[in-house]
Amino acid sequence: MHQKQISEVQLLLEQNNLFDKKYEFDNKLFWDFRKTDNTGKMPNISITFENDGIYICRHEGGFIWKYLEDVKTYIESENVSYKILDYQE
Repeated sequence: MHQKQISEVQLLLEQNNLFDKKYEFDNKLFWDFRKTDNTGKMPNISITFENDGIYICRHEGGFIWKYLEDVKTYIESENVSYKILDYQE
């Protein structure tokens, strides 16, 4: 993804009603998403922006694009290829 696409994805994420906070850790930008009933330490979803891609981690399991459908629609409309890796298998 080029910088314009990354900026547009970040704008979509900021508008997401589950958006909790963004922060830097270990030279990486993280975005956390939390349901209102989640009062624990772990967010429901964490997203990391790195040089080679955007990584989505669902801490609750389930369908990767749940609550992120607009991001998926944008990525597909821009013809950006993506790969889903399921580390639970």
